[in-house]
Amino acid sequence: MIVDINPQNFHAELIDASMKKPVVIYFHAPQMPECQGMTPLVETLVGPANPAVTLAKVDMNDPQLQPLASQLGLRALPALVLFHQGRPDEQAILEGPQDEATLRQYFAAFTPKEEELLLEKGQQALAEGQADVAHAHLTQAHRLAPERHDISLWLVQAALDLALLDEAQALLATIPMVAQDDHYQTLSSRLALALQASDSPELRALEQRHAETPDDDALSQELAVQYSQVGRQEEALALLFNILKRDMAFGDAKKIYLDILTTMGAHPAAQSYRRKLYSLLY
Repeated sequence: MIVDINPQNFHAELIDASMKKPVVIYFHAPQMPECQGMTPLVETLVGPANPAVTLAKVDMNDPQLQPLASQLGLRALPALVLFHQGRPDEQAILEGPQDEATLRQYFAAFTPKEEELLLEKGQQALAEGQADVAHAHLTQAHRLAPERHDISLWLVQAALDLALLDEAQALLATIPMVAQDDHYQTLSSRLALALQASDSPELRALEQRHAETPDDDALSQELAVQYSQVGRQEEALALLFNILKRDMAFGDAKKIYLDILTTMGAHPAAQSYRRKLYSLLY
């Protein structure tokens, strides 16, 4: 994020904002050649939508803002000063024109990590009802930072939205007690309800009928549909694959199979069952 500081927004955009995330103040004078060369580079390195840091530009031509530079003891322009928790960091001050390598090193600490960007994308996709897209982003984020319990919990939420109950249960089991916050409790309750629904008397009765007539493809397809609706996708795919091995054109088996794979996104089991289907087709 990049903002222009003025006397009216000084407190909100600098002092208050630095309590939430780091703010780098950029002191400059547009007419100075040294600033003209450095300003676009600084703006590019931060970027207009950087979630990790705000660049607060202070134009030293404004006499009301000049005392700020004096209070910080600055002696040359352009200058960069890191503000955090309402205070300047004296170890993070750069004065005078800087080359690109120095600036890149200075701002490297504020470059969003890939898992942060993926987490943000995953959260946005969940808010928009795109659980499959969210699951793909959050799975990748979890691989990059498996120690991040917050990422694990958002991945659990995506898995529950896709009825991937085994995955959700396995992930929740990795969350230590210290990280079992309100989000964890909500997801645990959702999982418990989903697991209860996945083992209903009606489903058990259908399983019993299937056990008695395992070669009844119509019954197998019906059971597969029920499994998919309660989050038991792998069991559903196993049933449907057995049908397709015998008859690729049987009923809606192929369509249901492909629909389940779509809902599972990049799940490893989905990739395995895609390969199995291709082996039948080709």
